[in-house]
Amino acid sequence: MKTIFTITALALSSIFTTKATAQNKPLENSLLWEVTGKGLTKPSYIYGTIHMICENDFRIPEKVTHAFAKTEKLIFEIDYNDPNEMADMQKAAVPGTLLSKTLNASQYAQVDSILKLKTKIPLKALDQYGLLTVYSVAISKTLPCATTKSYETEFTKLAKQKKITTGALETTEAQMEYLKKAYPDSVMVKHIVLFDDYKTMFTAAIKAYKEENITAVAEKMNDKKFSSEEINRWVLEARNTNWVKQMPEMMKKQASFFAVGAAHLPGKKGVLELLKALGYTVKPVMN
Repeated sequence: MKTIFTITALALSSIFTTKATAQNKPLENSLLWEVTGKGLTKPSYIYGTIHMICENDFRIPEKVTHAFAKTEKLIFEIDYNDPNEMADMQKAAVPGTLLSKTLNASQYAQVDSILKLKTKIPLKALDQYGLLTVYSVAISKTLPCATTKSYETEFTKLAKQKKITTGALETTEAQMEYLKKAYPDSVMVKHIVLFDDYKTMFTAAIKAYKEENITAVAEKMNDKKFSSEEINRWVLEARNTNWVKQMPEMMKKQASFFAVGAAHLPGKKGVLELLKALGYTVKPVMN
């Protein structure tokens, strides 16, 4: 359950986007972006991840390994190598109140029905967990494969091979606070019920992701069924702003490789444009 919850906490931070992320000119097709200028002595890189993908669809292009080799620190949204952060994530998975006590009868019945139909797991078996964890169980079944991979896990392996440290742009506690504001139980129930719509959306989004078309990825996810101004405000805008405040010092200190959800990159309030606004040169790495 720890692994499933970790994937979900990650996925929630990049699955949803709204029209606020749209921009007039589509970005070049690249998941990897180089950041230079403004006094940086070495380039840093930003890679847009998708947090849960079928093993057959997973790949790390050669250009990414080349960029990774030039960097001195790997930075995630949350540092998954910090045992304290992982302990906090486990605590967040079990809020201390049973779902049968926090959801009303209608909500409980809706979620229970979807879980039984799509995962063969009754909600009673997950009663002690929060809805984020329940969501992870459902969403993991939308992918057409039995085995999935995580870019965060694979990048961590590369960091260990290269013997470089890892860091984070936020804590588990901070991320959970943003997610709670964006997805109160009433909203999360609606998302769980949209299981089949998610499946269709993910299929199209993953196709665009494999083409490195992050503008299209955002557009596929830009459906009013999955989003709202409030979700966008807390999941993307507030977090992007906080991240970009920290990134200059990180890049100045060490050549950094940032691996964050792809939906955080595009748009006027996306990480790439916010860095450009600070005076950095941000360009796609094509090959």
